[in-house]
Amino acid sequence: MSNKDKYVDIVIDYTEGDWFEYFTSHIDQQTEEIIYDKPIPSVRVLIRSAAPFIEEGLKKQRTKTQMVLNEKSKKMERVQFFEDRPFEKMIEETDDMYDYSILDFEGFRNKKTGEIIKCTRENKIALRHNEIFKRFFERCQQVLNGSVEEAAKN
Repeated sequence: MSNKDKYVDIVIDYTEGDWFEYFTSHIDQQTEEIIYDKPIPSVRVLIRSAAPFIEEGLKKQRTKTQMVLNEKSKKMERVQFFEDRPFEKMIEETDDMYDYSILDFEGFRNKKTGEIIKCTRENKIALRHNEIFKRFFERCQQVLNGSVEEAAKN
């Protein structure tokens, strides 16, 4: 048995990211399934997993504890849950997640001006509002986080 057969290569540092060739997508009108188009080789995005960012956010989020009646046992039980966050805070956190996860991109051009789009926080947030880019980003996150079976279904 060779050393190659004894080990499995696995990523444990999610801070570097991977380059993904950009692909568009559309939603099938009959099945409402996402159909992914072929990648565009000249356009690519360097993306890292958002999981560490989300985990860190969950650690900071405040929890609330309440005693509630269990209908089956008729006993009071202690239940812990995350406090509601204002909508504006949720939007800010989503913007921060995109800024954290997208490290660089190449080959995007402004449709109106023809100018090359640079990888800035402002532009990353603007891309978040593009439905096609959002589907691309979500698919890349599925691949990065090992949800390949789930990604294959979508």
